[in-house]
Amino acid sequence: MDETMKAIMGLKDGKAPGGDGIPAEVWKHGGTNLLVKLHQLIHKAWDEGSVPQAWKDATIITIYKKGDRTDCGNYRGISLLSVAGKVFARILLDRLSQHITPEVVPESQCGFRSNRSTIDMIFSLRQIQEKCIEQDQPLYMVFVDFTKAFDTVGRTGLWKLLRKYGCPEKFTSMIESLHTGMKANVSVGGETSETFDVTNGVKQGCVLAPTLFSILLSAMLEEAFQGMKDGVYIQSRPDADLFNTTHFKARTKSTLVLIRELLFADDSALLAHSPQEIQRIINAFSDASKKFGLKINIKKTEVLYQPNSSRTQEVDVRVDGNILNSVPEFTYLGSTVTKDGQIDAEIQRRMAKASASFGRLHQRLWNNHHVSMKVKGKIYRAVVISTLLYGAESWTVYRRHVKKLHAFMMRHLRSILKITWIDKMTNKEILDRTGLPSMEDLLIRKNLRWTGHLMRMPQDRLPKQILFSQLHVGHRKRGRPRLRYKDTIKRNLKQRNIKLESWAKLSKQRSEWRTAM
Repeated sequence: MDETMKAIMGLKDGKAPGGDGIPAEVWKHGGTNLLVKLHQLIHKAWDEGSVPQAWKDATIITIYKKGDRTDCGNYRGISLLSVAGKVFARILLDRLSQHITPEVVPESQCGFRSNRSTIDMIFSLRQIQEKCIEQDQPLYMVFVDFTKAFDTVGRTGLWKLLRKYGCPEKFTSMIESLHTGMKANVSVGGETSETFDVTNGVKQGCVLAPTLFSILLSAMLEEAFQGMKDGVYIQSRPDADLFNTTHFKARTKSTLVLIRELLFADDSALLAHSPQEIQRIINAFSDASKKFGLKINIKKTEVLYQPNSSRTQEVDVRVDGNILNSVPEFTYLGSTVTKDGQIDAEIQRRMAKASASFGRLHQRLWNNHHVSMKVKGKIYRAVVISTLLYGAESWTVYRRHVKKLHAFMMRHLRSILKITWIDKMTNKEILDRTGLPSMEDLLIRKNLRWTGHLMRMPQDRLPKQILFSQLHVGHRKRGRPRLRYKDTIKRNLKQRNIKLESWAKLSKQRSEWRTAM
């Protein structure tokens, strides 16, 4: 009963139901009798080894993404599933996540795992870029895109993997039951198609799908890279003084860590220093993908080459004889990474997205005289600022970036307050009227909050290992070094009057750290 209750309370409100028309809110607020009935139904399904057909089936609706609206490829299919079936799937997921996922899924995979997010991987990639620049090493990054990854998974092979990794026969058969005999129809413009069989892939819209895919991808990577030594090596020492670089040179006290891939569900970034290494990595990745029923999308798989100071000529990277497109920048998990390792392009892109968010609320909110200025300020922070500063935890911020972002925010706030540049009102007065902190304060909080989160991570978590590391090869260049991420941490600690001798210990206490920052 506790598992059923936990699964129900984990449902999100406001989501469209499946074919039975029963939304999550009914199950969450239907009372004890309804909870007992659902629990009995789940027990019956478990005992009989088969779930009701309604828990398997899906109604597919389409969501426009971008591009030509007449091209079906520019629409994403969303599967609407029975909420009762989702409850059962969530119970299975909790058991799978507790007993199998930690043993099978590698640390480099952060997709749909507890206490992990896109920021983990964005931060890790930016830090690897930064360390390669600092120690004058080239970096090849290949961003792999699969064609309809979740839809092409071979189910028979997936069930074999679950059994191989120790899932009990009964448990595996229940996951099978949610997929076997699945039917779907498509609903567009009020019309519904005839039903058709769905015989391949993990179940779109099901909470189990991302984890099942991660298990398959983990097995694929294990086969692809077995015995391979190519990739980026770091010397990591998470117990060291972050600001004392000599600590990372003591190789007897540090750990050699190989970083070859960064994963978030089916988003894969492959890393190496040389063209020969990255070619061997992508060859092995491609060969294993075929064996596991996955197909690399050649057109959308791209290479980003970050050169060292010698400006070595970039070498083509190929998949099945096809040359991959080389780009100067790439949007990785919603954040722009560039070949120079700077964040200027990312800030420009975030400003454009934040401007669009601001513009959509212009008539309904910013020009609405019935909404108080404090409420407008709160909504601005929740909608516009959150868009503007997505991924800012990973940024190495210069003063020019702070000034640019602050000016951007102040233009918006002056527009909300109907203040022109000739009006004599200081930025501080504007911030006070809207109840917002300065941009510098927002960025410092982002940086220190994430730093505290990193410090509280276990020693084997990849973002923490990378922060407390240096490359295994290469040396710092002569002359004035570029600003590093840890330099911004040090600067922000001083700005908040947090002592360098005690900050590491303080950061381990979450509530005390939040108060200090």
